[in-house]
Amino acid sequence: MEQLSGKAGNIINLVTALLLAAALILAILNASASDSWGDARPIEFTAWDDGSKDSSAVEHIGGLLFTQYVIPFEVLSLVLLAALLGSVFMAKKEEE
Repeated sequence: MEQLSGKAGNIINLVTALLLAAALILAILNASASDSWGDARPIEFTAWDDGSKDSSAVEHIGGLLFTQYVIPFEVLSLVLLAALLGSVFMAKKEEE
């Protein structure tokens, strides 16, 4: 892909940056306007055979990650993978 230079390239870069900033602002406003922020559900702790309860709620958090929040979890894993690959690419020395 050929990179645009001069005034046309600057205008395209500015429009792209403004569109991305507007999309980010709209996503933040949409998330903050939703009513689900205050809908906290009680954590169901696992009761063991001896009558004690699992106070760490690891099973509860794991269950939520792989049921209700599976799409954001997978998107985050792809973002972190892309960041890892980008950092490896940037740290790689060029051969002379």
